[in-house]
Amino acid sequence: MVIQAFRDNIPKWLTGIILVLIIGPFALWGINSYFSASGNTSVAEVNGTEISPQDFQQAYQSRYQQLQQAFGASFKPGLIDEKQLRQEVLRQLINETLLDQQVAKQHYSVSDADLVSAVQQIPAFQVDGKFSAQVYQATLSGNGLTAATFEQRERQGLTVNQLQNAIQASAFGTPQQLEIDQAVQNEQRQIAYATVATRPYLDQAKVSDADIAAYYQAHADQFMTPEKVTLAYVELDETQLAKGIQASDAQLQALYQQQIASFKQNETREAQHILIAVNGNDPKADAAARAKAEDILKQLRAGADFAKLAEKYSDDPGSAKRGGDLGWIERGAMVKPFEDALFNIPKVGDVVGPIRSQYGYHIIKLDGIRAPSTQPFDQVRGQLLAEYQKKRADDEYFALGDKLANLAYEHPDSLQTVSKQLNLPIESVDNVTRDSGGGIAANPAVRRKAFSDEVLAQGNNSDPIQIGPNHVVVIRVQGHIPSERKPLAEVRDQIATLLKQQQAVREAQQTAESAETALKSGQDIAGVAKKYALSFTAAKFVSRTDASVPPAVLTAVFMAPKPASGASEPGTVALADGDQAVFVLSGVKAGDISTLSKDQRIAKLQELSRLNANAEFAAYLADLRQHAKIKIYNNNIQE
Repeated sequence: MVIQAFRDNIPKWLTGIILVLIIGPFALWGINSYFSASGNTSVAEVNGTEISPQDFQQAYQSRYQQLQQAFGASFKPGLIDEKQLRQEVLRQLINETLLDQQVAKQHYSVSDADLVSAVQQIPAFQVDGKFSAQVYQATLSGNGLTAATFEQRERQGLTVNQLQNAIQASAFGTPQQLEIDQAVQNEQRQIAYATVATRPYLDQAKVSDADIAAYYQAHADQFMTPEKVTLAYVELDETQLAKGIQASDAQLQALYQQQIASFKQNETREAQHILIAVNGNDPKADAAARAKAEDILKQLRAGADFAKLAEKYSDDPGSAKRGGDLGWIERGAMVKPFEDALFNIPKVGDVVGPIRSQYGYHIIKLDGIRAPSTQPFDQVRGQLLAEYQKKRADDEYFALGDKLANLAYEHPDSLQTVSKQLNLPIESVDNVTRDSGGGIAANPAVRRKAFSDEVLAQGNNSDPIQIGPNHVVVIRVQGHIPSERKPLAEVRDQIATLLKQQQAVREAQQTAESAETALKSGQDIAGVAKKYALSFTAAKFVSRTDASVPPAVLTAVFMAPKPASGASEPGTVALADGDQAVFVLSGVKAGDISTLSKDQRIAKLQELSRLNANAEFAAYLADLRQHAKIKIYNNNIQE
């Protein structure tokens, strides 16, 4: 309303001056300033460290897309509780910040060699199971990342993993815990039950026109058609901008020369190795490991097959199953003693060792040498083009973004000017409700804005709505169908069916209650079932996962108190289809650990250890949160 008053009552000459004052900061700071509030713009502070709205929005979109992929074709926006999802994302970001602070405080670190090893094992950077520097650079470039940025993130993740592993590795399951777990999980309970079906009562149920009319009047909100809008919109997407950008060979050659250092490939060597590990500083263990390595070296020099010996003797689990194959290695990727030995081997096929490192004794075979080289222009042209397109698209996106925000505001009653000046087509999407929509309206932020007072009631263009990384839309309402109550004639049969079902359920509940009263008075359940003409299941022992018993009955039975010796515990429970069940619990047998084989016990203990490890880490995180100074700024969270 304030914006509308501004538009209606401020003289045009003064509007022009104010717009110049507003547009100035846009030109200086770009479209991001348009989305930011004044003052503190963080969504949270954790011990003084800010979490920005951009980080939050990126994490939210990523999590939302993961859920979309998980649901697949059955995905509907209404399946997701967006408020709960925002809380989950913010909680995760706070946890990550706390862990980052903790690893810094405790001086955790990751060596360059370990970082290189971790990066080289990422499948996205491999070709035929081996790391490719070319694919690595191209993948990062295609995602707008530099090697330095990516490796810093990876290093930080590895340090957090060190902390997490240190906590979880101390957890274990005990035989006593396993015995208790099995006693509970494999417990069996003896039950008999009878089912009170609603169907007979449903066939007898009758409802009057007056009953139907009364329900219709009392529950009007249940019979409303959804309010719908048709949206017109213009879309600014950096990905699409990049596709339209062309580059000449001369431009790409210039970029190639600027980055020539990044395309230089140092000498790399292909190798196999056999590791005889040494644990601790025991001189005897060291001597034994060296002797074993020397014996293997003798076998090799006598003509033994390197790969077979590696599979048999090597203590490096990663390479042993591949016959000791380490692939292509460049300097800086391995520990120094290993690296020095490898790069001093004079010719392919030679074997050296034993070489001592902090891991033990290595026997190394040189399988290939690649001399230093520079990737030719033709080989990296595609990578250079993607980088050129992204840079140009970045510049174009933010330039157009500023204009988009300004034009949408200056011409609030139409998208024609925006479309014409920015060469962006006006598209539309119909049948958009508050809870669902197709295309851009599948995004909850778009639907919220579509039904906002400014856009729906006042008829204005929206401000730019971010629906992805460097991807915004401006919308306006092109058509509106208000919600209205469906006529009684249309929903009469629906209401009659509902009232009959409710009546049948009430009758079945009364029968079940009468049967339970009879059981409490000491009557036998078989006789009670016969008296009320109920479907009866005789007494038997059941487990928690017995598929022959209705789930609701199982839940009620295992929640019921254990009956005293010689006594029984009656009860009733509603089933999923509206039927009722009456049951009698007459015995309990604890689960017996002796029924588990040795392998099953080991597997169960391992599972308990994993559960305990997760519980330990969750408790650690809870303690960090309890002692942290955390401030949450809900107004800055982009919903």
